[in-house]
Amino acid sequence: MRIVVTGMGVISSIGTSVEQFWHSAVNGKSGISKITCFDASGHRSQIAGEIADFDPKSFLSNKQIEQTDRFTQLALFAANEALNDCGDLGSYNAHRLAVCLGSGMGGFSTFESSASRKLQNKSVPPFTVPRTMANSAAAWIATQHALKGVNLTCSTACSSAANAIGMALDLMRTGKADAVVTGGVEACVLPLTISGFEALHALSTGFNDDPEHASRPFSTGRDGFVMGEGAGILVLENEEAAIKRGATIYAQLTGYGCTCDAAHIVAPDMDGQIAAMQAAINDANIAPNAVDYINAHATSTPLGDVVETNAIKQLFGDHAYKLAVSATKSMIGHTIGASAALGSIATIKALQTGTIHPTANLNEPDPECDLDYVPNKAQQRKIKTALCNAFGFGGNNATLVYTTP
Repeated sequence: MRIVVTGMGVISSIGTSVEQFWHSAVNGKSGISKITCFDASGHRSQIAGEIADFDPKSFLSNKQIEQTDRFTQLALFAANEALNDCGDLGSYNAHRLAVCLGSGMGGFSTFESSASRKLQNKSVPPFTVPRTMANSAAAWIATQHALKGVNLTCSTACSSAANAIGMALDLMRTGKADAVVTGGVEACVLPLTISGFEALHALSTGFNDDPEHASRPFSTGRDGFVMGEGAGILVLENEEAAIKRGATIYAQLTGYGCTCDAAHIVAPDMDGQIAAMQAAINDANIAPNAVDYINAHATSTPLGDVVETNAIKQLFGDHAYKLAVSATKSMIGHTIGASAALGSIATIKALQTGTIHPTANLNEPDPECDLDYVPNKAQQRKIKTALCNAFGFGGNNATLVYTTP
């Protein structure tokens, strides 16, 4: 059974549609700026990949806005685009239409604001729990679009979207769904999450006056990741059914691998990353040298980028130096549970267009990072097979394989 992507939707700091997102990415446009959604002057990291001018009133009623956290609103926006893009799914039984979404933090904005109110002995909004719960976004997508099949939410930190998409692939392969709306979402540019990641010394703090150059994967002088927000949604279908209903096919999803380091709760492990990539390649039934491009996890942390580079070199050997590797996070920051969904869409667009977006801000590569990271300028290359990597806290590693249809 061939599982294909027939719809895509995006909202991010560099675009609120797939085409806007892709145009910005290809041109290396940064979405990183000073934080405006709260006063970050007391924080060591004062920058983020915020989505500017997002207005949920443009597509939701006042009542719906009252009942939803920002992360749900972002997911609904991207899902609307993806479902409009894929065309009419009315030929399917509603009970065979599934949703499988990833989010690392869920409705953390609601959690933080309600906790603050409680600590001040103020009343807590009545929809605090349904706004906060991690499966809220998936439930709202299903409700808005009458998707009555399996409804799952995956929360594995920064690999959430990759695992959600992989789970969606498994749902299709095992016959538990005829089509799946899948991807990831995150909206945690918030005082508490910024403070928490600061406490781990994970965030960039040296570029507050130069936000656009703060996210610097593989570069000398990188000092941590930049928080971002956004959502990416894909629609998966069986190829035969998609052709029958006249859908546009963007790519084939051919492999998924997931492993756990079982070593450290936050530090990356090369062996686990290698195992995830190998598992995905095996699942796709291809040889490592068939891979042309890797959309890297590449968060811009001093340790993480070196570990991923070494994992790629260990697995691919000499072929590693023939690969194109690029980092979407260099422009949008780290969108946590949404990162692999946005990375997947960048990967699919690369397969579709033959253009690989650059890794921005890569003027002086770290000597330990010596692969072709497509520095600063897009690269034209005909590619047929690509990986999308996502490695999360908890030692959770996930890799997806996409191929041209």
